Amino acid sequence: MLRLVAYIVAGIVAVLAVGTISERWADYTDRNAVLLFGVALGALNFFVRPVLRIATLPLTCLTFGLFSLVLNVLLFALASRLVEGVTVSTFGAVAGSIIASVTSGVIYSLLDER
Repeated sequence: MLRLVAYIVAGIVAVLAVGTISERWADYTDRNAVLLFGVALGALNFFVRPVLRIATLPLTCLTFGLFSLVLNVLLFALASRLVEGVTVSTFGAVAGSIIASVTSGVIYSLLDER
């Protein structure tokens, strides 16, 4: 459950950061759209991403792990398509997926009690 919360917060931080850097990379209409985007990205990362990682494991091994970045970008772009009020360009999806990955990793490592 903690990982899901980390994914949601990281998605919110990522879309806000990318939208602040450049409005051409990401644009959002209001606060509710950003919150819904965070929930959508968090749910995709928590439920769909593990299945996709297993399905694309041979391609990930063949590209020495670089396909994992492509998978993150696709999930970020998919979340922006699912939520009305958030638009993300291709470069914004790349930047946002990197920011979301780093942010969720930091949050989860700080809050993990193991």
